[in-house]
Amino acid sequence: MLQNRLFLPGLLVLLLLLWGTWQIYAGWGLVTLDVRDTPLSKVLNTISRQGGIDIASNLDPTTPVTIQVKRLPPVEALDLVAARVEASWLLAFLGAPAPAAINSALDAFRVGGTTPGWTSYGGGGFSMVEPQSGAALDLRRVNWTPSAAGELPTLLEEASQKTGVFLAAPADWKPATKAPKPGPIAQAAPQLFRNAGGVTREVFLLRGRPSRDDDDMGGGGRGGPWIGSAPAAASGQRGGGWMRAMGDPQQVAERMEAQIALLPANEQDQAREDFRTMRDFWQGVRDLPEEERRAKAREFFSRPEIAERMDDRRLAREAKMTPQQRVDRAKRYFERKQAAQSPSPRNP
Repeated sequence: MLQNRLFLPGLLVLLLLLWGTWQIYAGWGLVTLDVRDTPLSKVLNTISRQGGIDIASNLDPTTPVTIQVKRLPPVEALDLVAARVEASWLLAFLGAPAPAAINSALDAFRVGGTTPGWTSYGGGGFSMVEPQSGAALDLRRVNWTPSAAGELPTLLEEASQKTGVFLAAPADWKPATKAPKPGPIAQAAPQLFRNAGGVTREVFLLRGRPSRDDDDMGGGGRGGPWIGSAPAAASGQRGGGWMRAMGDPQQVAERMEAQIALLPANEQDQAREDFRTMRDFWQGVRDLPEEERRAKAREFFSRPEIAERMDDRRLAREAKMTPQQRVDRAKRYFERKQAAQSPSPRNP
């Protein structure tokens, strides 16, 4: 009888401990935020600590942020913060012969400075493939299958084009190196830099979203530049985001398939169809004169089925904004539309 009295409380304590352990394990690596007008720096530190990711930002650290979410993946939490502060972010792998060079590049980025001694390789993120829910893709899981050994810049360009991930390294660091084993970029990129005799750092870069007139692939903007400058061939491309992100058709096709593999199974076929439609259109107009290409684009995006897909993507993105942000966004859109429709003043 005495044994039963001792056993039952002991069993209850054990069950409570197991339940508490499971709650901790189930939420491991997920982010919970309940903040109001909290400085951006504090919010990013919380995401870094809870989600186990490294974040570098060149935004004003005192920018107030109001968010209430529970157990989000860290990349989704970062994307939500980016929407609230009207910023852009990239998953980046920075490599160099020594850690000091990476630290210096990040220090320059944080204060909005430039890193002229660096070259960047930006594959466009996941802007051409997005889940129907509007959730952010964690490109750390995207697979890269390198083609062959070669100079480091060649392999970095290939990695960015086949995955969409942003990579950067000192411009004068061009060792011949063997390719890493195929696998997730979070494993392959560090291995590539190790093969080159250097070190790497995985970091999420957050900056203010550039205006429509800024070069989002490597130039400046309201939030300052990314790290390094894009190679001349990439920086000289014309057109919008799709035109700049097209690159080598075979590598782009591999990137899309690798990213689509991260989507839920029931969304993958639609994503492939959307990609083929957009790819065929932009390939068909890329060599047209500027005005003719713009006219074709207006006609294409006014099609009901295309407009509906664009509206779905816009609504999913706006769902992450505050009500006031949505009002301000609609107001800016209306003002731009009015300005575009207004007749140009005649010269006297």
